[in-house]
Amino acid sequence: MQKDSASEDKIPFNCFRQEEVEAFLGYEDLRLEAIYYYIWPDGEGGGFLFTLELMFDSGERLMLSGGEDSEAIRIIDSETLMETARKLQELHGQPVLQRMVANAQPLWQQAAGEILLAIRLTKHESGLYSNEALLFDFGHKAIYVQLGEREGLELGVLNAGF
Repeated sequence: MQKDSASEDKIPFNCFRQEEVEAFLGYEDLRLEAIYYYIWPDGEGGGFLFTLELMFDSGERLMLSGGEDSEAIRIIDSETLMETARKLQELHGQPVLQRMVANAQPLWQQAAGEILLAIRLTKHESGLYSNEALLFDFGHKAIYVQLGEREGLELGVLNAGF
């Protein structure tokens, strides 16, 4: 499929592309089965969340990454993640990304096994949708994903009544 570069040039860097917004709709009303974190360790037990993967009982998976530049949340595929991990391993001489099952994390305990009702996005001043944050709405619980202040992604719970 050939991309129309002229139309992509009109989309600000900090906004989701139309195909990404449409892709989000495909995950709504699916049951969340598993959550994985891809962590980039930063020494001394620290690190940052490089990629978040949500797997649904339908077999669909949604992978979100802050990317190497941490300037935008992007939807990626497993091939892109594997290629990035390979390049980072070559650069650092050892594996850099670590995969962790996150289902038992307190943040996800009441969401794993639940239906994702909606993925909520924030309008950008351009009228498009900002790619700096999004919200997973499970009805009784809402989990936000946003760009970290320094690197990667940050997650949290939005209180009831969002």
